[in-house]
Amino acid sequence: MKNRTLLFGEGLFETFRVYQGRRLAFVDDHLARMAEGCRFFSLPFSGEEAERTLESALAEIPSDTEARLRLNLVSYGNQRVEKTAFHTAWEPLQNMDTWQSAGVTLGVAPFQKFSRSPIVRFKTTSYLENIFVLSWARKKGLFDALFLNERGEITEGSISNVFFLSGEEILTPPVDAGLLPGVTRKQMIEVGQALGRSVVERAVTLTELERFNGIFVTNALIEILPVQMVNDVEYEIPRLIDGLRNGYRERVEASLFPPTP
Repeated sequence: MKNRTLLFGEGLFETFRVYQGRRLAFVDDHLARMAEGCRFFSLPFSGEEAERTLESALAEIPSDTEARLRLNLVSYGNQRVEKTAFHTAWEPLQNMDTWQSAGVTLGVAPFQKFSRSPIVRFKTTSYLENIFVLSWARKKGLFDALFLNERGEITEGSISNVFFLSGEEILTPPVDAGLLPGVTRKQMIEVGQALGRSVVERAVTLTELERFNGIFVTNALIEILPVQMVNDVEYEIPRLIDGLRNGYRERVEASLFPPTP
């Protein structure tokens, strides 16, 4: 039976930050996104099996270690998908103290993405575009690069969602611009609203970069990182970052998996 994920990229994945004590956050949201992808691509999915696989993987990670854990949904079949199976891989989480204190630098990806492609809305194992852009960015000494869509709108980074500060407003590109609806992105929108900020999802273009008073990027591993520069536009690190990070961590604590017996 063919490994269709290996041959055709016909699979999905989710990446989790493992917190000390072998705990994960927002597991329901991650698995809901994977389940939605499975429905769209007609792949068999079992949430209970996914949770059992995660618990088994956590048991292998030292209790005092923070780690990156990837859950892969691998498909098998000859002429079509006949079954799927979960596989995991983990590695220690790299230190991000410098990025958190000094901020990160971003560029602009060397090609655009099509906003209506279904691939951008799910974490598929057809990930070569993102890996190429991430490698391109790192070779230039950047943390990440921002994709534009066919309309010239900023969508996301190759490994991150992006937010812009404009006065008292927090702006982030809408999902229909062509981006992954990140689990951490969702939490940051809610944290920003809880802090009394207006959070607006709207199109953002490169011509607006000079008018923002701050930018930050998010994903499950980095949580939230301030941006110090995009291309040649520099930014101060806003005080709001600490409030957002603290609010996010409170939500992490309330959602830890496996639940306490």
